[in-house]
Amino acid sequence: MSALTVRAYAKINLYLDVVGKRPNGYHELITLMQSVSLYDTLTVERTRKEGVALETGGVLPADDSNLICRAARAYFARSGQPFGVAVTLDKQIPMQAGMGGGSADAAAMLRALNTLDGERFTTEELYEIGATIGADVPFCVVGGTCLCRGIGERMEAIENTLGGVLVTAIAGEGVSTPAAFGELDRRYNDFKEAHGDAVPTALITALRAGDPVTAATGFYNMFEEVIEPIRPMVGELKAVLRRHGAIAAMMSGSGPSVWGLFPDVATAEAAKQALVDMGARAFVCHTCKGI
Repeated sequence: MSALTVRAYAKINLYLDVVGKRPNGYHELITLMQSVSLYDTLTVERTRKEGVALETGGVLPADDSNLICRAARAYFARSGQPFGVAVTLDKQIPMQAGMGGGSADAAAMLRALNTLDGERFTTEELYEIGATIGADVPFCVVGGTCLCRGIGERMEAIENTLGGVLVTAIAGEGVSTPAAFGELDRRYNDFKEAHGDAVPTALITALRAGDPVTAATGFYNMFEEVIEPIRPMVGELKAVLRRHGAIAAMMSGSGPSVWGLFPDVATAEAAKQALVDMGARAFVCHTCKGI
């Protein structure tokens, strides 16, 4: 095989708690991540000239600052046998939104290179490579529903039978993830005191049982308390979702995107239209299973 097209699925956080900070500056997390059907597309083709030629349509840098290029470097460093690829990115996941778009692209690049390279690495080896690129990349390699701990590298697949339909939305300025963590550091004194390390067992049980009412009481995102005051649109979007029938509405990642869980497609579509009418980018999507 010399060329292929792969999808890079966005993620949302059903639960996100920062529980500590390592001496190297990385934050310890407990998070339930969920891949959703909103995706970027990467077309990857082997070339004779070694290196990565990336085309992004001008929406992102096409140099080594792009996580796609960093993923290629990490892959070839591990394999020791680099080859040339031309990559075209069709970007649909909102940027700086807390939906893991860059990490998803990096993970898709790793999977594409592995396919073009004759499946050199196992899935476990791919997410080991992914962990050197970014905290969300290992999850994006496998997808589905996962409980992630540490800096995101310790993953446990979780059965999720919740069903339902999701609406994701974003409006206004994006949020820098380092800046968002900085806000939490200031609020929690750099996490010098133990914040707790509790796994959301009630939420996990509700996901396994397909119980949306109980699950709605367990969704949580610590970043909301520092992002909503500086991005009031987050609260407005959540309010619109709830007014139009969302069972629950929550910010994803470090924001400012939000998601709402709906009982059916018709209700979700109506909520999406209300969001679009107020100037937001909104998408109806559903949860995805892992590989």
